Amino acid sequence: MSSATANFNVNVKLRNDSPERVLKELAISPLIYIRLVGILFSIIVFGCIADKGYLTVQNTNIQGVCWYGVDLSTATGGGSHACNFAIAIGVIAFLLCLAFLVKDVLYVVVDFTANPNLKKVLIVADICANGLWAFFWFVCFCYTADQLRKISSVIVPLNTPYGSLRAAVAFSFFAILVWVAIVAVNVFYLFRIIRGSDGPGGGFAAFPEGGGQSDSEQQPGSGYQGGQEGGAPYSAPEY
Repeated sequence: MSSATANFNVNVKLRNDSPERVLKELAISPLIYIRLVGILFSIIVFGCIADKGYLTVQNTNIQGVCWYGVDLSTATGGGSHACNFAIAIGVIAFLLCLAFLVKDVLYVVVDFTANPNLKKVLIVADICANGLWAFFWFVCFCYTADQLRKISSVIVPLNTPYGSLRAAVAFSFFAILVWVAIVAVNVFYLFRIIRGSDGPGGGFAAFPEGGGQSDSEQQPGSGYQGGQEGGAPYSAPEY
């Protein structure tokens, strides 16, 4: 096996941290809260459409016609694929958030010291997947908003679930912002890892011991080193 392949072996172990420390690091992780918001928005989008997005008239052949882009005179869905597309985007986004929540927890409880390349691979996968889904949310918003405009330009009957249709469109737009935020936070973590800092869950670099300047930050030629001046030890004067 080559050395390049060996670097990507899954050789990780759990960190020796107390449960209190693990919970604290999880509580201050911004990705946890952003993904929870993403889960909520995904549920709202596919829940509103699955519950109120289809037109069904009893004892007729009008069964399961999507309200988006519907022709009220013939009850045919001009945007019949809009409902299916929005539901699929919302459900898959919900599952993606759950999967990457597990990844966020692993960053805190797993020690990647033996294989730092695995951490980079997971972050890059997170960026690519959520960046792609931010684009899909944008397509979903444009598609459903355009189809909603078509039915709002005609007389809407009282039994039209217009509130649910508008809510799905609105939260599709909010989901774009959430997924862009997920990508931005992951890019920030990736830059920290490339620069040698810790990634998610890691703290800032420690200051030099004693609270003073490090050796590289001392003034050149000052000659002061830990109580010595000019290389001679300091002695108290005699009285």
